Amino acid sequence: MKVIFLEDVAGAADAGEVKDVKNGFARNYLLPRGLAAPATPGQLQRIRAIEAAAKQKRLQYSEEWGEVAALIRGMEVPVEVRVGPNGRLFGSVTGRHIADRLSAATGRTIDHRQVLLGAAIHEPGDYPVNIRLYREVTAEITVSVVPEGYEAAQAADAESEDDAPASEESAYEEYEEEVQSPDDDYDEDEDEPGDGITGEEEEP
Repeated sequence: MKVIFLEDVAGAADAGEVKDVKNGFARNYLLPRGLAAPATPGQLQRIRAIEAAAKQKRLQYSEEWGEVAALIRGMEVPVEVRVGPNGRLFGSVTGRHIADRLSAATGRTIDHRQVLLGAAIHEPGDYPVNIRLYREVTAEITVSVVPEGYEAAQAADAESEDDAPASEESAYEEYEEEVQSPDDDYDEDEDEPGDGITGEEEEP
């Protein structure tokens, strides 16, 4: 079936393009969703208007997704997973896991197909991952895959360090500060041995 695309359809065509597509794709997906229309003479006369509207939408989407890209660029996304005795994950970390966490962090719905992960992750570690938000709008993040309970353990370690006793050196310094200096009114000569003795015996 020959159709004219009314909207940009990733992997298929841009708005305003006229293409032959499979009947099932057109009838079950494109036409019901308003993404395309049969390429009739009347629709073909709308090509310029369709292209102009699509251009405006692209600019709007580029700006909106550009803000999201600036927000997540360089972000570290932690993913806690169960790890077996051999150090490998029970299961794997997929694009869906990453998309869900990015959606929660940004408040924008990010689809797993926007996460250019390639192969699923099977071992703990830090992994650079590219996110293609819209056309040329991309951002690189770091996915940090950690064993389950790792973050809680780190928090506990930090808390125990804060509560740990001071070192011997610092404790000694505190002790020295607390020791009072000798009384300023103390007279060293007052209690000297032999005080009041002249060395000569009094005559009877």
